[in-house]
Amino acid sequence: MIDKTLSYLDFLKLRDVILKFSETSFSRNELLSLHPLDNLEEITARHDRIEAAMDVIKWDGKVPFGEVPDITPIIQRIGIRDSVLESSEFLTLTGFIRSSSDVASFLARAFKKGAYIDDVIDGLDKFPVLYKKIARSINAEGYLEDSASVDLSRIRSELFQNRERIKKQLVRIMGRESVRPIIQDEYISLRNNRYVIPLKPNFNEAIQGIVHDYSHTLKTSFVEPVECVELNNGINILVNEEKEEEKRILHELTDFARGFRDALARNVEVLGELDLHHAMALFCHEFKCVKPEVTKKGSMEIKKAVNPFISLSRKNDAVPIDIFMKEKENVMIISGPNAGGKTAALKTIGLLSLMAKTGLFIPAAEKPVVPLFSNIFALIGDEQDISMELSSFTAHMYAIKDLYLRAGGDELVLIDEIGGNTEPQEASALAMGIMDAFVEKGCRIVVTTHLNLIKAYGYMKDFALNVATSFDSQNMRPLYQLVYGTAGYSNAINVARKIDVPEAIIEKSYTYLNEQEFMLNDLITSLEKETAKAQKERLELKKAKEEAHERLKLIREKKDEYLRKWENKCHEKLLQLDIEIESIKKDVAKRERTSITKSRERIRSLKEEIGGPAKEAREEIRIGDYVLVKTLGNKGYVVDIDKEGNVFEVAVGNIRTKLKRMFIARAVEGPKQISKDKTQITVESIGQPELNIVGSRVDEAVKRLDQFIDRAVIEGVPEVKILHGVGTGRLMQAVRERLSETPYVRAFHADERNAGVTVVEFT
Repeated sequence: MIDKTLSYLDFLKLRDVILKFSETSFSRNELLSLHPLDNLEEITARHDRIEAAMDVIKWDGKVPFGEVPDITPIIQRIGIRDSVLESSEFLTLTGFIRSSSDVASFLARAFKKGAYIDDVIDGLDKFPVLYKKIARSINAEGYLEDSASVDLSRIRSELFQNRERIKKQLVRIMGRESVRPIIQDEYISLRNNRYVIPLKPNFNEAIQGIVHDYSHTLKTSFVEPVECVELNNGINILVNEEKEEEKRILHELTDFARGFRDALARNVEVLGELDLHHAMALFCHEFKCVKPEVTKKGSMEIKKAVNPFISLSRKNDAVPIDIFMKEKENVMIISGPNAGGKTAALKTIGLLSLMAKTGLFIPAAEKPVVPLFSNIFALIGDEQDISMELSSFTAHMYAIKDLYLRAGGDELVLIDEIGGNTEPQEASALAMGIMDAFVEKGCRIVVTTHLNLIKAYGYMKDFALNVATSFDSQNMRPLYQLVYGTAGYSNAINVARKIDVPEAIIEKSYTYLNEQEFMLNDLITSLEKETAKAQKERLELKKAKEEAHERLKLIREKKDEYLRKWENKCHEKLLQLDIEIESIKKDVAKRERTSITKSRERIRSLKEEIGGPAKEAREEIRIGDYVLVKTLGNKGYVVDIDKEGNVFEVAVGNIRTKLKRMFIARAVEGPKQISKDKTQITVESIGQPELNIVGSRVDEAVKRLDQFIDRAVIEGVPEVKILHGVGTGRLMQAVRERLSETPYVRAFHADERNAGVTVVEFT
């Protein structure tokens, strides 16, 4: 960064403005040395600190720095061996400690504290031990207290007694009859640190004494009577002892304070840094600044940007401008009439870019985005150097040459009135060559111009952008706004007419105006009008799209709401139907069980009425008999019978299983019987007497349950377990309802160890 750029863009004046918001003298050097940063992390850290300070100001007001004394010289002095601080310096030290404590307490009570404020609170030492020791020794007037040491208290006590004694003695002397005639005035004075009385010059006739002083008129002699000499000597000895003791005490206090030197220096640093960011925060609050997003590369987008110095000069009349420069737009050409705001726009772009690079907030709206340029170069104003006998154009070219040689790429270059002060055709060609050269180096360049060929360059190059300063052609006054995508025209003759330049001059000027120039100005004017019209239509279209989007969003929200309500109603209805169906199932099953039980009881009672208890007549079944398996409804052959004659082994197709007598009945014999010694077919055993249906759907689980029960009954298993889990309870309920409907299930109950298991017992 070159000093001229900082001066051209008013950055140095900006530092002075921020300095006015500071409260402490030791932050002054930091503010005056404020400069742009190159590290993105440092910029972000400064943003966070400023934001934290702004939060404190917003919710709790300004930080009460008060009259914080600068103790930097004191810290330097106690760094010198055997140095001794004066009482007044200790008072300055206690004032600083008190201010540090007040600031820390204020920040601790703050409503909203960022991480930086917490760091400040942690970094500020309140020095309670040092403060108490100084306060106990030195009072508010800087006078050493008697309590500072035992010896000092004793010396001062003796001094007081001796002074009272000598005063009484001098009063007695002045009261003698022989002395009264020579007394000039009745008071006791102090001359050369000795107590004396005012006598007439002829005092020797009445008293012996030593003259220590005379009045201006020589009519009064200040005399120390001989009899008071010893007392005065004693007083002077005590005075010297008092001074020595005071020096010793100050030396001891200085040595004690020296142990806190580094901590005091840290407090100065922390308070200075806090005041620095506090001043920046106050500046941001005053100028309505917002935090920019600083990116390594990319577009520049700053809405409603305001130059702080335009804001200072015009107050509420400052017109904000929008600054847009896309990532691939490397050249911005600002054109328009004189006094139309071209240079102001150029300086605003440069100053706000410098502020963002320094870590400051910028006066703009919403969330500005500013690239972090490696450097910012500016060339504004007349570079003419009379001492070097350079013309304006030559000086201008020397300055551009210097910028080009300094540029290494990724810089922002700002040039006001590029190619001015020479013949327009050559100036335009030279200016376009300059812009090409900077772009090839990787720089971004913003220029102002009146030259039409340079404006045409903006239309020809993909990386270039024309920007016009808007102008009210009816009232002949600039509007100080930027219009993107079009070039502005100088309108010099019309401006001259507006300020009442004689019409003869105006008419003559039009005759000399080149026809092509005139046509180009008309074309630019037409383009500007069309652009304004297109922009207006674009805004209207954008507004209509936003309204349509909002309406569509509302419709979708209503649709979702209606669907949710309908789904809830359907869900509630389905739940009610499920409950009713389950109730009906239970009722039907209950009625069936009741009906079967009643029928059995009725049959039993009828049999008993006819001939006693009913006995089931069984046909004798032997090995090889053709039988019907009641549970399956299929027929098979008996292949084996146990010794008790209760369990029969039956072959059904390719399945061989064991059944109790009650589950089979003799049937019509098939075409072929199977004897015991014939080839036998084995049936697949169910393995462990349990079925795991955890996680199965209800319909699938019930189907598997039926199959499992049938096989268990066929095999004659007395008891099985059904593993269904607990879950929502629906699966468990379905299993138990199914079991209650199965006729050959004698009983079922929950397993004692696991509620998710049902134990089934067969008849």
